[in-house]
Amino acid sequence: MRDDGPLSVADSALARRFRLWRSPDGRRHVFSVYAVKDAPDYPDAIALAVRRVGDRCVVLWSGPAGARARVAALAAGAHEIHLRIAPETESGPLAPE
Repeated sequence: MRDDGPLSVADSALARRFRLWRSPDGRRHVFSVYAVKDAPDYPDAIALAVRRVGDRCVVLWSGPAGARARVAALAAGAHEIHLRIAPETESGPLAPE
């Protein structure tokens, strides 16, 4: 996944709450941004443990949301967890790398 920047909206609070990521196939995906300790346990969500470097985000870990994501994020020194609920589509859900 490649950081594609904050969600561009007029409301800056929404821009801080959501982040765009680009998958290897070039599609853009919206992720919700949470502090590591506040990331919810959504059963069908992809989690990215993220460290902020300036205005960019770097993925340190990816996998399923929940306790495993929080433990991995803390161990890796992540600042945030970004979550995307994986939709069920004909092409399948977005799988973590």
